[in-house]
Amino acid sequence: MRLRTQDVTWQEIDGELVILDLSRSTYLTTNATGAFLAKLLVDETTEAGLARALGTQYDLPPEDALMDVQEFLGTLTELELPAQD
Repeated sequence: MRLRTQDVTWQEIDGELVILDLSRSTYLTTNATGAFLAKLLVDETTEAGLARALGTQYDLPPEDALMDVQEFLGTLTELELPAQD
C-alpha cells in the first residue's frame, strides 16, 4: 500500500500531520505515530513492514504495533487515500 498523490497534499505541524484530499474536500489529522506511518506510505510498503517499523520506532510489542497499523490503514481506506494501482 502507498498513499495516493493525485489531489492530495499534506503539511507537518509540530510533529503532527494534516492530510488534505483536494478532490473530495476531506482531511485527516494525525498524531506523531500517524505522521510516522504516513511518511512510510510515500513508497509502497506492506502492513507487516509498517508494523515492524512502528514497533521498532516506538518500542511496541508486535501485536500492538500491528493493531495500530491496521486501525490507521482502515482510516486511510475509509477516506480513499490509498493509491489505486
